[in-house]
Amino acid sequence: MTSVLPPFVQAASGSLGSASANTLTYPLDLITTRIQATEKGTSIRKQIHTHGLSSFYDGIGADAGATLISSFLYYYIYSFLREYVVRGNGKSRAAMLSLPQELAIGYLSGIASRSITTPLNLVTVRLQTARVNDDSSAQGGTSRFTAICQQIFEEEGLRGFWKGFSSTFLLSLNPAVTLYLFQQYRRVMLKGKERASPPPAHSFVGGALANSIAVIILYPLLLAKTVVQASRRTRSTNNTSQASIQSSLQAIYTTGGFFALYRGLGAQLFKGVLRQGTAMMVKQRIEQLVVQAYLRQRALRRVQYKG
Repeated sequence: MTSVLPPFVQAASGSLGSASANTLTYPLDLITTRIQATEKGTSIRKQIHTHGLSSFYDGIGADAGATLISSFLYYYIYSFLREYVVRGNGKSRAAMLSLPQELAIGYLSGIASRSITTPLNLVTVRLQTARVNDDSSAQGGTSRFTAICQQIFEEEGLRGFWKGFSSTFLLSLNPAVTLYLFQQYRRVMLKGKERASPPPAHSFVGGALANSIAVIILYPLLLAKTVVQASRRTRSTNNTSQASIQSSLQAIYTTGGFFALYRGLGAQLFKGVLRQGTAMMVKQRIEQLVVQAYLRQRALRRVQYKG
C-alpha cells in the first residue's frame, strides 16, 4: 500500500518530513559522522567546552539543503515512476507491486536524487569533520561553506564534488528497501482505513524498523563512503592517489577486523530510528491534512451548489 496522492504532494510532504527529522537529529548525525571518519569516539563534554553547543550544528545548512532537495526528488520520481508502472499494469494507484518492481523504482529514484545532491553531502561531511581534523580553513572566515567548496575544487577539481559517488549505486538500495519494508509493515500490521492512512505511532515505528534493517544490510558501504568523503589530499606530499570505496573497506578491515566495518553502527541506528521514524510520521501527517483539506473544500462546494 502506498499513497494515492499526486507526485508533487508526496514529494513536498516527504521533503518536509525529512527536513524536520534532520533538524531534530542533526547533532547525533554529526557525532556519528565523526566516529565513522576518525576511527575514534567524540568527547561531547570536551567539544562543548572547546567549541560550544553551536559546534554540534556544523554544516547543518548544507545538510538541510541536501535533505530537502534529495527527499523531494526521490519521492517525486518514485511516485511518478510507480504511477506509470501501475497504470501500465492496469491497476489502481494503491495496488501493491512485486518486490523487484518496488525495489527497481526505489533504486532508480535514489540514484537520480543522489547524483544531484552528492556535492552538498560531501561539503556537509567536510564541515562536520573540520574541527576533528583541525582544518582551519573550514573553521574561520566569513563563509565556511565557500571555503570548503574552494578547498575541494583546489584538491580535485569539479570531479572532486562527486567523491564517493560510486557507492551510490549500492547505497541507493537503502531508501528503496526502507520504503518497501515500510509498505510491508503497513500491509501486515494495519487494516482498513489505518492501512491507507497510518496513525502517527505506526508511521514512526514502521519507518524506524524499516530503516534499521536497511542500514544494517548496507552499513559497511555507508561507513566507507563517509571515510572517502572526509579524506583530504595533503599538499605536503606528492601523493596523488585517491581513496576509493574498495580500498577504504580493505583498510578498515585490515586495521580492525570484521567488527571495525560496523564501528558507529549503534549511533547510526539510533539516529536512523529517530530520523526515519519522524520523517515518515510527519510525511503521513501532512498527507492526511491535505486529504482532509480537500474533503472539506469538496463538501463546501456541494453545499454552495445546493444553495
